[in-house]
Amino acid sequence: AQTASVHDASAAFYNPAALVRLEGKQFYVGGTWLHTSTSFAGIDPYPGFGVSEEMQPGNFFPPTVYWTNHFAKSWAYGVSFNAPFGLGVEWKNPHAFTGRDRVTKASLAGLNAGLNLAWAANDRLSFSGGFNTLFAGVELNQVQEEVVPGGGGAKANVADVKLKASNKPGYGWNAAALWSPSDQWEFGTFYRSQVDVDITDGEATFKQIPTGNVAFDAAVAAGLPATQSDVHTTLHFPSIFSIGAAWHPTPQWTWEADFNWTAWSAFDSLSLKFPSSPDLNTSLPEEYGDSFRIMVGAEHRLSSFAYRFGYYFDQAAAPTESVTPLLPDANRHGATIGLSKDLGKWTVDWYDMALFFEDRSTEGKERDGFDGTYKNFVNGMGLSLAYHW
Repeated sequence: AQTASVHDASAAFYNPAALVRLEGKQFYVGGTWLHTSTSFAGIDPYPGFGVSEEMQPGNFFPPTVYWTNHFAKSWAYGVSFNAPFGLGVEWKNPHAFTGRDRVTKASLAGLNAGLNLAWAANDRLSFSGGFNTLFAGVELNQVQEEVVPGGGGAKANVADVKLKASNKPGYGWNAAALWSPSDQWEFGTFYRSQVDVDITDGEATFKQIPTGNVAFDAAVAAGLPATQSDVHTTLHFPSIFSIGAAWHPTPQWTWEADFNWTAWSAFDSLSLKFPSSPDLNTSLPEEYGDSFRIMVGAEHRLSSFAYRFGYYFDQAAAPTESVTPLLPDANRHGATIGLSKDLGKWTVDWYDMALFFEDRSTEGKERDGFDGTYKNFVNGMGLSLAYHW
């Protein structure tokens, strides 16, 4: 929670209106190790009671780089580079996974570069505006199945299907304000626009999986599409509005509460278009809703170090029908702790976040009939180094 009380170079992302309140030049670099685990328990009619699936443990390392400086008494700028959006899914035993015809592996990485300009109207009120470029790429893998002739309706894996697109840019803007009516209170607000990334050169490959049935394999081979190198899709990254209030009861303590609104309704579908083979065109309905996040946190500053702790609740955006092996969304509760060590011109920060997902059942409503309950847990551990002069 720092929309109203960010006091280091990460203001370039969280509230650029605070840039004019930073002293001198600041450089900040760091990253987070995210470790994820997900499991699934099926119910009848499909995939059935007793079916248990697990994802490969996920390990992701989103980076952060910030640079800030003044170029006049009332003017400052900030440059930011980070990864605010991402997705990583990889189910174990992909050729046996019961949801393999939907997804076996998926990844999406959004790398964001931003430039912001801040202006101080006076010592207690400041504003900012800026632009950002979001580079995004996507990979989506699944297994194609076909009914085996004379097999009593049984299906066989016939092809590994892979869609991959390299990073493409999308563009957005943001605006922020920071107001300190007294030494004890600060109020901040920040808006980040929606960003759409258009991909027009995605590559789809279809690699046959032999079944050992010569006639059947020959028929499959004749019907498999050729590699497609012009797949079109659009990735929608939502707008975010944040407002926060910080209270400084003493010079050593800061308490803050933030409220975020994320317009996930922009993610209404995932459409894939194949200009060379229009019969392959598909649109996966998602119909996400807007969601909110509530965050509370505190920082206690001592002579040479500080400690922090916080909690947040993040509402799930996916409707029950869209809780799938691709996006098993659920409400999340985050508990965080952090330490900061002052080394003169250098500052070292460390944090850990435990992210507890509520168990999420499809309630028999999943749109493709793949029903059950998902369990998720994420732990994030971050380290950063800042230099100011």
